[in-house]
Amino acid sequence: METRLQQLFQVLRWCGATMIIAAAGTFLVQSWDQVADVTRYLGLLGTTVLLPALAYVCGIRWQEGRSARVLMFTLLALVPIHAGVLGGFVLSQFGSMSGTVAPVAQWIAPTPLAALLLVGGAGTLLVPLMWAAFRVLARPHANALTVASVAAHGHGLLLIPDRSSLAATLVVVPILGVAIWLAARVKPQTLEERLAVTSLAAPAIVLIARQVFFYDVSLVFWGAILAAGAFALFTLGRQRKDATIEQGSVVPLLLAVGAFIEPVGDWAHLSLSSCWLLYGLVSAVMLLAFAWRSTAAKAFFVRTAVILNAITATTTLLMDPRPWAALQAIAVGLGLLSYGLVTNRRPVLYGGIALAAFGFIIEVVHAIEVFHPSGWLALAGFGFALVGLTAWLEQRARGAKVSRGVAQGLPQ
Repeated sequence: METRLQQLFQVLRWCGATMIIAAAGTFLVQSWDQVADVTRYLGLLGTTVLLPALAYVCGIRWQEGRSARVLMFTLLALVPIHAGVLGGFVLSQFGSMSGTVAPVAQWIAPTPLAALLLVGGAGTLLVPLMWAAFRVLARPHANALTVASVAAHGHGLLLIPDRSSLAATLVVVPILGVAIWLAARVKPQTLEERLAVTSLAAPAIVLIARQVFFYDVSLVFWGAILAAGAFALFTLGRQRKDATIEQGSVVPLLLAVGAFIEPVGDWAHLSLSSCWLLYGLVSAVMLLAFAWRSTAAKAFFVRTAVILNAITATTTLLMDPRPWAALQAIAVGLGLLSYGLVTNRRPVLYGGIALAAFGFIIEVVHAIEVFHPSGWLALAGFGFALVGLTAWLEQRARGAKVSRGVAQGLPQ
């Protein structure tokens, strides 16, 4: 009975916190007739100040630390709303207001001095409260988390009066990057520490929502968000040594590469087949980088990179035969051939032979039909590189064999 009662108390606490956050969130889009924007914000600020006071009563007077911690996390959840509103005041006086933004999302300060005073006064009040909240939730890391949170809110939502997609991209990436880096460094163990670290990503979430609902977004913007999500999943999987979480990072990673490749192709005037090949190569580089750093899914990332490049090279050769695609097919095919031969896996061996032979034939045909040095120079250059690589590998294998022989001959 006591356990169920504790669960009920936990549910009620979080329901109350959710209601407080939702009520404060309406300030971002609420239109209050005949009420000045400054007056509305002062009401939000006064409500926020009540949270640490109530947390003090719960934690010190009533000796109920769980409710106090929930209230302090609620305080952290309200800070991005404050930064968003204050950012609106700064934009109204130091930026350019967009006519496409609905009036409910506009916060207008009467004068530039009023905007600066609101920012300074709110910052003076909220920053110490943020530090106190981090002290309650993650005491050993309170200073670092406070600095990171203040920088994220100021950089992301407050001090940059620019609502372009490029500015949003350049802001979201460092905020999420710092949050992921601190999560990997702090390695939160308790629920309170996880909530404290998670709050660092809140400014980015508010900024993304603001950009999507009221301003322009681009493929690069979505690509940056997807890439950050991929790195976050990969980092979480490494920390927990969970292969499933690490493997889950592949989906946002491949989508992020695709989001970046299209604008690059338009800028460089690349053909569809060239963009497809570039997509495979860039994805392979990222996947191999993940494989290099992976602790539980190394083989999965390598296998995905090889399969993806085999598909991109083969489909490109079928649609638009060209030297680069043929060389890529030969390289991937020889890699599969080598792996299948060493590990005695016949399906992989035969698949590599077929892919390398297909690329070789296309390359030779192209060199014959098109009187251009790209075909035969690429084929000859690849041959020289392959022979040199083989010689280097043989030298290393011979040196490793000699080292093992000397080690075995030493007295034990």
